Amino acid sequence: MRTLNILLVDDHEGFINAALRHLRRLDWITVAGSAANGIEAIAQCEALHPDAVLMDLAMPEMGGLQATRLIKAQDDPPYVVIASHFDDAEHREHALRAGADAFVSKLSYIHDVIPLLEALAGREPAGTADTAAGAAGAAGAGTGVTA
Repeated sequence: MRTLNILLVDDHEGFINAALRHLRRLDWITVAGSAANGIEAIAQCEALHPDAVLMDLAMPEMGGLQATRLIKAQDDPPYVVIASHFDDAEHREHALRAGADAFVSKLSYIHDVIPLLEALAGREPAGTADTAAGAAGAAGAGTGVTA
């Protein structure tokens, strides 16, 4: 098991703050930084070398798909998870074609993203307060991040 350094990318500060509240409860995750658009995300990836990037799909200046393509072109790119309220087959396909490793719905963000990060960190998924169930609990079991 290892500690993961995470970069959060979303243009809504409330979403970033809510995700931070949940992720900081997990001792095996360090939030290395945040960015408000794809341009900032690329620069942060080059500077911080995160293990994973949790990226919004739709942002101003540069969206998550274009940023993912450019981040995945870097040497030793991070694991990229695209998150969106637009949870349908077309958006999922676009995210995967852009090079994203995974796609999660913002409606069940914490519930869906924690198991992905557990696998990346080499952790065994469990149903204790330290895991996805505990992290999602504050927002309501099975729901997403609430700002």
